[in-house]
Amino acid sequence: MSSPGTAVRLNEKLKPVCPRENHIMSYEAKGIHWKNEKGAACSPVTSYHCSYIGCSVRYTPEQGYFTVVNTPNQPYFVEEPGTNLFRCPQHNTWLYRSQEGKNEKFVWRCGTEDCDYLHQDVAGQWLRQ
Repeated sequence: MSSPGTAVRLNEKLKPVCPRENHIMSYEAKGIHWKNEKGAACSPVTSYHCSYIGCSVRYTPEQGYFTVVNTPNQPYFVEEPGTNLFRCPQHNTWLYRSQEGKNEKFVWRCGTEDCDYLHQDVAGQWLRQ
């Protein structure tokens, strides 16, 4: 995974599904934040976060699905195993899994603001179901 920080503007109106809990994730504008070696605050990483009790999964287009391990100097991003499957061909960012309507059909979408790219879900049963 790349280091913390994001250059892509994250769309605030997404509804990514958590790969662990299958709950809709919540947008966090203040996101992940930390201080540099001099004690100055670094730019926060805006992300989506699963708010289900005890779940720590997050999503950004550049990182995909991941968890954060707090280390003494800065957060360390750990990729969520088996979840980052597809990239947007326009932005080269990770797609998120979303549920389409009441029929529970899933698709993968680009999380970059103003992008409407989508990819049909993989056949078979989802990893965590």
